[in-house]
Amino acid sequence: MYIRTIVADLVPGKADDAVRIFRDEIVPVIREQPGYIRSAIYIDTQGKHAQTVSLWESKAAMEATSQGSAYLAKVVGMLRSCLVNRDYGQWSVGFEDTP
Repeated sequence: MYIRTIVADLVPGKADDAVRIFRDEIVPVIREQPGYIRSAIYIDTQGKHAQTVSLWESKAAMEATSQGSAYLAKVVGMLRSCLVNRDYGQWSVGFEDTP
């Protein structure tokens, strides 16, 4: 399993908008991507930072939707009004505790 993270600063007052856009606009698009497993958005308790996490079946599936892809440009564009100073990361899962 592979994971992409995007960490960003939230535009002040836009935390609720970021969650709504992620839930209502991005998740329906990401669910259509081959190899997609699940995703989440996390907001820090001060409402200043957000992190999105998406899980993928394979490195190839993750990379097909990575920086430079039309998919990621579309998704990031949806959150442009809410998030600034984005930083991207790609990870492989070493261990996950799942019930």
